[in-house]
Amino acid sequence: MAAIGELFEYKHVPDPDVLVGIIKKSVIEREEADVILDYILNETEKLFTFDNYILDVSKVEQINAGVVGILMKSLNHLKKYKGYVILVMSESFLQKIMLQHPEMFDFYAVFHSIEDAVTYIQRHK
Repeated sequence: MAAIGELFEYKHVPDPDVLVGIIKKSVIEREEADVILDYILNETEKLFTFDNYILDVSKVEQINAGVVGILMKSLNHLKKYKGYVILVMSESFLQKIMLQHPEMFDFYAVFHSIEDAVTYIQRHK
C-alpha cells in the first residue's frame, strides 16, 4: 500500500487562509482511503489555524461507494471546525458521484478548480 505522501498532501492558500487537501492518485482503494481518513483525523489540531478547507479530488477518476463514505467522514469531521469545507472535482467525476450519491450535494459546495473554490470563499467572507 502507498504511503500517505504518495496518496495525499496539504497546500496552503494564504488569501483567504485556506488549507487544501489534495488526493494525488487517480484511483483510490478502500485501504488507501482509510489511511487518508486517519491522517486527516489525526491532523485536526494542526488544521485549527486555518479558516477554511478544500478537499481536492480532481485527479480522482475512479472510486467506489465505500471510499466516498470515508472521504465524506473526513469532511464531516472538518466541518465542525472550519468556516467553509468545499470539494473540488472534475465534471465527469461529479456526474458519476451525483448519480450514485445525490444526497452528498445537500451538504457540500462543489467546484471544478481550487481557484474557483477560493474565489467563492473570498466573496463570502
